[in-house]
Amino acid sequence: MTELKQIDYLLFTRIKRGDDLIQVGSFKATCDDLAKIYAEHIYDEEDWVEMHVVPKESLICLRSPEPLFKKEGVN
Repeated sequence: MTELKQIDYLLFTRIKRGDDLIQVGSFKATCDDLAKIYAEHIYDEEDWVEMHVVPKESLICLRSPEPLFKKEGVN
């Protein structure tokens, strides 16, 4: 049986108009459609006015912190 690739997703939401769009969670899914379903069912504790899921690999990093500890052979 072929195993489906898990993709890391981030969830961004806004509780009401005018609020900042904030990241409220992350999860893994095998496709965008499944990610939408997971987001709506896992993070249903609020009546969000806006929700967005994005594959983590699609984010463009502008600045990243230095690692707290250096490990040999790990970047």
